[in-house]
Amino acid sequence: MKSLLLFTLFLLAPLNPVFAAEFNNQDALQGLTETRAVFDINQGDPDILALRLQLVEKTYHQLEAAGTSPQFVLSFRGKASNFLTKGETYIDQEDREKKQKIEILLKHLSQLGLPLEQCSIAASLAKIDPDDFLSYIKVVANGYTSLIGYQNQGYALIPME
Repeated sequence: MKSLLLFTLFLLAPLNPVFAAEFNNQDALQGLTETRAVFDINQGDPDILALRLQLVEKTYHQLEAAGTSPQFVLSFRGKASNFLTKGETYIDQEDREKKQKIEILLKHLSQLGLPLEQCSIAASLAKIDPDDFLSYIKVVANGYTSLIGYQNQGYALIPME
């Protein structure tokens, strides 16, 4: 019986890959000392928005660990705008706790030195008063103009819808 079990494990072993090396991005980052990216964040689902913000932070720290100086800008528009506001006026009641989690993530990203920009056109369309945004959110005239400007300054566009 024991030999049958060992034989079965031996046959199944190729189906379970074993990774001998760690994953890395050395090829993509070769020779870079600075990495610039502008994130176009337009996600209105609070769970997905929170995940996206966590991925931004993870990417930031991975680039630092790889020896580059990450320069990130987060550009918000669309339904994501509602989660950048003070209070609970612009969200559904069932999203209160999720909004609090998002605020913690946003504040942390701001404390890392990442500029957080909100499109005033998106705010106007959503009927959000510009004074209702969190204090560390910079309201800009046009989020698309910012995205164009940052790309022309060498920032890679990262769509996060």
